[in-house]
Amino acid sequence: MKKIWIINYYTGSPQTATNLRYIHFAKHFMEAGHEVVIFNSSLRAELTTSDFHGQDFLVKQYGDFQFVHINVPEYEGNGSKRMYSIWSFARTIFKNRNQFERPDIILQNIHPPFDYPIVRLAKKLKAKYIAEAWDLWPDDFVTYGLVKENNPAMKIAYQIEKQYYYQADEIVFTFEGAFDYLRKKGWTTDTGGKIAKNHVHYVNNGIDLKQFEVDKALYPREDADINDRSVYKIVYLGTVSRANNMKTLIEAAVLLKDNPKYRFFIYGDGTYRDELEAYAQSQGLDNVVFKERLVSFAECAWIVSQATVNVMSYEKDFGKYGVSSGKLFLYLAAGKPILCNIDIAYDDVITKHGLGIAKYMVTPEEYVEAFRQLAEQPDEDYAAMCQRVHQAAQEFDYEYLAERELKIIV
Repeated sequence: MKKIWIINYYTGSPQTATNLRYIHFAKHFMEAGHEVVIFNSSLRAELTTSDFHGQDFLVKQYGDFQFVHINVPEYEGNGSKRMYSIWSFARTIFKNRNQFERPDIILQNIHPPFDYPIVRLAKKLKAKYIAEAWDLWPDDFVTYGLVKENNPAMKIAYQIEKQYYYQADEIVFTFEGAFDYLRKKGWTTDTGGKIAKNHVHYVNNGIDLKQFEVDKALYPREDADINDRSVYKIVYLGTVSRANNMKTLIEAAVLLKDNPKYRFFIYGDGTYRDELEAYAQSQGLDNVVFKERLVSFAECAWIVSQATVNVMSYEKDFGKYGVSSGKLFLYLAAGKPILCNIDIAYDDVITKHGLGIAKYMVTPEEYVEAFRQLAEQPDEDYAAMCQRVHQAAQEFDYEYLAERELKIIV
């Protein structure tokens, strides 16, 4: 039996979590006989500073799940206050390390360079250290144009990022192309670095398929729009920011506004939503329906299952080393064709299994052509594609992924 700490600023409690990876992993780790403690931020537990009564942390039990909620500064947006809050989270755990029973294994969801104190913590406690990356921080800041690659601060950030990987006993990425990223940086043994390929692993994100079916049955909606069986329902569910490149999707709706068969449904919130709604209104679109800004995770199952086509939308350079977007796994579980507007360079599940269309699309005309290709295919072909989507989802069931992860970390 091993004592495992899962440390992730963003993991919610069982009641508040939207990405359930670590909830499910903890469940399966415990079923295998291990003791698990999950450290997360107060913000993700929906706690305020007053809940802590001047203390740095709060230990809470949720059924079988043991959590340590860390009191962190609140913030808005994606600026320096967000990064400071992440650093404060890591520093507080390091400072209070002796308040907890020493772990055998620390599994950290990393956000380089801001939560580096956890790397030092693992070394201090002589615990096996697993660095798990869902995103390529700080490289994503360059990809999305937030900072220049030659910025002196980025050079320091990259050096700190390297230390996460160099000091890790095992490295887990949720996107398949990450080893090529490490090679590009010159950090692998075949490029003069210290990271051996056999210590780098790919375990994508996933979904609990049994729970998905339960949620779909429990949370149907009395919604005339989404229940209308006479139309092709194009559904987007997720963040609505500029990085999601939603403008072209709405422009495609402009081209289809005289075709009553097509309706677009947008669920989610983000910095670009108000502007996008205003644009749709300016175009007089009645075939685009902006739904709730916030939808509980349990309700998502029924929503995406009503789609004719589910949509993934990103900027061109998103996912250049692979895609582990949470919506992909919801869409797979829904068993409906998927349209993605970028080329997926690694582990392109959509193209590999014939689940829809994943290619770089720039113009609204390209979107329209793709929608028609998927929605208007013969009924038997459409049904066969839906069946392939269902089958592909089995690869990403959390029970299967947890078994793989446990073999890596223990």
